Amino acid sequence: MKEWISSLAAPDSNKHLSISPWMIKKPEIVFPHQTLSEAAQILLDKRIIYLPVVDENRYLIGLISRSRIMRILMEQQPLNQTVNNVMIKDPVTISSETSILEAYQIQASCLPVVNSHCQLEGLLTRQALMEAYNYYIQQLQSKEYTAEILNIVLESAYEGICVVDRQAIIREFNSAYSRFLGVRQEDVIGRKVTDVIENTRLHIVLETGVPERGFIQKINGQDMVVHRIPIWKNQQVIGAIGMLIFEGVSEVYHILQRVQNLYVKHLDTENRVEKSVACPLVKKDRVTFDQIIGNSECLQKVKRIGRRAAKVASTVLITGESGTGKELFAKAIHYNSVYANGPFISVNCSAIPEHLLESELFGYEDGAFTGAKKGGKPGKFEQANKGTIFLDEIGDMPLSMQAKILRVLQERNVERVGGTHSISLDIRVIAATNANLQELVKQGKFRADLFYRLNIIPIHLPPLRERKEDIPKLISYSLEQLSIKNGVTPKQFHQGTIKKMMEYDWPGNVRELLNTVEMLLVLCESEVITPHDLPEKFFESSNVQKIESHTHVLKEVPMKDMMEQHEYELIIQTLAECNGNKAKAARKLGIHRSTLYEKLKKYQLL
Repeated sequence: MKEWISSLAAPDSNKHLSISPWMIKKPEIVFPHQTLSEAAQILLDKRIIYLPVVDENRYLIGLISRSRIMRILMEQQPLNQTVNNVMIKDPVTISSETSILEAYQIQASCLPVVNSHCQLEGLLTRQALMEAYNYYIQQLQSKEYTAEILNIVLESAYEGICVVDRQAIIREFNSAYSRFLGVRQEDVIGRKVTDVIENTRLHIVLETGVPERGFIQKINGQDMVVHRIPIWKNQQVIGAIGMLIFEGVSEVYHILQRVQNLYVKHLDTENRVEKSVACPLVKKDRVTFDQIIGNSECLQKVKRIGRRAAKVASTVLITGESGTGKELFAKAIHYNSVYANGPFISVNCSAIPEHLLESELFGYEDGAFTGAKKGGKPGKFEQANKGTIFLDEIGDMPLSMQAKILRVLQERNVERVGGTHSISLDIRVIAATNANLQELVKQGKFRADLFYRLNIIPIHLPPLRERKEDIPKLISYSLEQLSIKNGVTPKQFHQGTIKKMMEYDWPGNVRELLNTVEMLLVLCESEVITPHDLPEKFFESSNVQKIESHTHVLKEVPMKDMMEQHEYELIIQTLAECNGNKAKAARKLGIHRSTLYEKLKKYQLL
């Protein structure tokens, strides 16, 4: 098990530590028309050993070193000659994405770092490379230690844990699971999971790549609560974890009953309910931060900020693209705050006509205007008293209303339209927008004082394209919910479908993902949703189109030699298969990336 975990924990062969942090960024340069004397002066003043030679567009054309100038002096050659005459021409180059191991294998004292257009980005010395390589070895040792600790944790866990590889072969079967099934660990490790655990679906999770949380599985005649979690790496499922959470379903009911009793006791203590009255465990629309699906680092970060914000009464400004879940996040803050037992009032500032906005927000008195409701009507702020008001799309609010909103935020009281007295408020204010309020302030379309009053606790929700690792979990959750909503049998997602969905950028974010899952669930006739069921937009690739356009144009270019023609066609084909990823193409061709760049320049593919 330790070896298998180490293989997962160790840096991926395709994603070794990059040389980017170790290179000299914006190194000193010299132009080819400058003299050796000028180059020597730069080397001496800056106390450096190498100078890249570039043209006016920073295209790398050579390299000059201190040792080369010393050799010229020893040969008594003049120093007034230009750098172009004595520089090292066409030096071996690398990109900022080159791995430490790849660079370490290149026999060179200094490696210029260039971009895809051969423009200079940095310089990697041999000394820096050695330091990077030592750091990489330390990281490996650290990963091995982490794997050992993880192995100890798994063995100490109360829950039964089973880990399988991509062939559904059991790689780990901890003591808790062994005791439950009455088998020895050494007898099951290396066997197919379907031969060991009855009614398992781990092999299906390997195929679909979709996690299954909180499922019921009958084992040894008992209904068990289990989680099945796929292990993703490089957008491929390489294994899965099965976890036995409870000893049985009855244990879940006992836990729920204990929580129910505690809730009733708490309410009874405050004389809000009689002992004989049954109380709901939670409000129907109650939202917690755990219901915001995703384990990505960026989402966990904003959830931590949200939890801290919920503990205070400060105003919160939630920003983010449309469809990222701003209202869901606002509800989570509300239901985890001291205002949780009060109302949550949501107002879409862009959906209410401007002439009705004031009366909707602040309410009106009897006879305030023609058609006013008899007896008057409380506004949204009054309705939110002792709770939270959520001002969605605040960036679309008219300037005339912004001043009145600012006064409410400052004084915490509101006056109805046509009214003569103020009504005190005890509310939490959460605003949200997909607009750049700071830019609107500069344009004079949003009040600066209101912006600073709202922007006390800023929370920016990341778009889905920045947390694609959450997509499988979002699909799993939405499948279950949408199946119940539409009254249809849940379907399975093919692993290739999940991979294709993870490659898509999702401009509509989570909302677009949920709509897509619902569309596939309702319209797909088979039980397994394959990549062929996805809409056309998932197959649009600018990289592939670019490679295809190059293929069309360059096929017309005559080649002097049949070998070059074959090499050219092989590079084109490999780039197309790798969707334009040059690092991946170089590995597939079995050459260094720097060699591939040279060939790309040769065939005018850059």
